[in-house]
Amino acid sequence: MPAEHQESRLRLRSLMKRTPVHPINPHIRNGFVADFYLQLARRGRFRGLRRVLEHILCTQILGSLPERLHVPHPFGILTGATCKIGEDVTLMHFCSLGPKDPWYQGDTSEKIHPTLEEGVYVSMGAMVLGPVTVGAWSVIGANAVVTDDIPPFSTVFGNNRVLRATEGGPPQVKRYLEARKKGAGP
Repeated sequence: MPAEHQESRLRLRSLMKRTPVHPINPHIRNGFVADFYLQLARRGRFRGLRRVLEHILCTQILGSLPERLHVPHPFGILTGATCKIGEDVTLMHFCSLGPKDPWYQGDTSEKIHPTLEEGVYVSMGAMVLGPVTVGAWSVIGANAVVTDDIPPFSTVFGNNRVLRATEGGPPQVKRYLEARKKGAGP
């Protein structure tokens, strides 16, 4: 096989890199289209193809994109340009990570979007608005609206209602974090 064919195959293979399965729930995995879109967004190349996919999926994921971002249903997801997203975050369909004030006229747009720490799960239709921080391994329920900081290992529903905050997280998360400390995790 000629060298230029091998080089183009390697480029294509790098665009088709798959996201690993979620470390806690093996049923959370990205589909091919989601992984393809995320690779286009991370690389910053093939902008036209990326825009076509964004139009078809009604999705625009901006900000820092970790290697292990889980988007099992990549439809209608909107994130702002200054969002910070941690590893093993799951974004379900029709969720938004946006600014709190749509008429912001400040001099800087450095921190007007949310920060999601490691392992956060954002359910369908949830909105996380403003410069808030959602703590590690928290769960945001369907159609919830979050405008305040959320502590780690919390479950949120409704409008900033924290259902529970557990010390160290649920048993599955505790086992995963302990295994990772010992070097057995990803």
